[in-house]
Amino acid sequence: MAWSGRFDDFSTYSAIDDNRKQRSRSSAGSNSFGTSSSGVSVNINEITQDITYVNLIGAVLTKDGPKSIISKKGSGSERFLVSFALRDSPDAFINCTCWGNEGFITYLAQSFNIGDIVEVRNAQVQSKSMNPSDDRYKPWTPSGFQLNLSENHSCVEPYSGWDLSTYNSLKHLPTQPNNDYYTLEDVSVNGTALQGEHVNLLVAVKQVWPARDITTKTGKQTRKCDVVLCDETCSNFILTLWDNYVEFALNWVPRQTIIFAADVKILHNSYKDCMSATADSKTVFTVDPDTPEGHILYQFVKSQADMGSSFLADTDRREQDPELSSIRDVYSVEKVKQWKTAVSDEEQSVHYCVMYVYVTSFNIDADNNTVFKNICSKCKRELKADTGFICTNDQCPGSDPMATDMSGPTVEFNIWLSVSDHTGTLDYCNLQGAPAEEVLGCRAAEFQSFGNPKKTSIKWSYLMERCKLVLKMKKISTDFSTKTSFRILSLSKPHATEIINATNFNY
Repeated sequence: MAWSGRFDDFSTYSAIDDNRKQRSRSSAGSNSFGTSSSGVSVNINEITQDITYVNLIGAVLTKDGPKSIISKKGSGSERFLVSFALRDSPDAFINCTCWGNEGFITYLAQSFNIGDIVEVRNAQVQSKSMNPSDDRYKPWTPSGFQLNLSENHSCVEPYSGWDLSTYNSLKHLPTQPNNDYYTLEDVSVNGTALQGEHVNLLVAVKQVWPARDITTKTGKQTRKCDVVLCDETCSNFILTLWDNYVEFALNWVPRQTIIFAADVKILHNSYKDCMSATADSKTVFTVDPDTPEGHILYQFVKSQADMGSSFLADTDRREQDPELSSIRDVYSVEKVKQWKTAVSDEEQSVHYCVMYVYVTSFNIDADNNTVFKNICSKCKRELKADTGFICTNDQCPGSDPMATDMSGPTVEFNIWLSVSDHTGTLDYCNLQGAPAEEVLGCRAAEFQSFGNPKKTSIKWSYLMERCKLVLKMKKISTDFSTKTSFRILSLSKPHATEIINATNFNY
């Protein structure tokens, strides 16, 4: 990470730079799609209602698309577009939308990326919509205008003028005030009160996991990437990125890149029972922000790395399970056992599958020791009776006897069950955490207060019933032993059509 050593206010951006831009526009020629330059060359903050078409040079802050919409003009035809936000000075950025046929928009979207410096010609000036709902799908901008570009009259092309460094410096200035952000601890403490809200974060990139191709419920093909973030208050926080932001994030350097994330959406991850964030069409990322706050966070991360602190230890990629909807391999009990045998004792392997089985053992009304476990409320490690249910993790904040926010163990479901089909029985399948809460309809602490009749009633709603099960199979080998675990990620009653398809499926 290279720091310029400057912590300039937006207002100190020099007039010389503006003059450079004006001269570069005057000398710029057009060589794209046969379009001649007829727009007025201005800065974004000089756009007025009296100007119809403009030429601009700036840094691409965001990109959304390509995508399509159905025309509202009655023909029902499909229209294609790609949107982006453009910035030409610290306090001036504007939203742009390009329209055209599918081939043109696809080509245009591939011609530039987030962070590129581009020149826009013959963009039509339009006042911002007064409809507040429009702001939900676009980045916030200080300009009272937006730009429309058409296939026949406008163009976007890379800019390589002599003042390119001036525009590149804009990429390191946040689009929101430097100190207007939540810490990751703030997000966790506020919990579900922030569900669905857009907030700003100043964070360090701890780990970037490999991108994955995802098929959504509507059949759309997209890409997804999870990034582990941290700051001075939290060592692990998940940010999920989609589409254009995936390629952008693959250039982030773990334990070095600092991010000012404007308007990320906060969500509660019910599966992992924690808060997380996702980027959407409102989000703007500023990489390595040239601000005092960004520099302080960078120095903190660097000091942790220099000390070899566990604060920056890699998060195990195997702990990140794929989207349940992407798991489609259907296995019988026999096939699961074959997988267990086929994987050699020297391998460490993880596999996921879907099973359609009967639950043949589900003793949730038995002794509590077979239904619950105690975990540390801080680091989530299991606590054992032989240690007095005290966390023995040296790196856990809760293990510090001087800590002011120490709390006792947390009770969590830890249920062992058996499943069967026409090929056999699979024992010791583990159902715990959020998936168990979803099946039983309550948290572990609440379930403890239930009487046996109620527990037995819940038990028989699944016992000997046909269920759809999503299973995670993991085989771990050490110098001393080999262990295979079967963890249930989802347990539900399948639809009739699913059962018919599973019956016809040759597994």
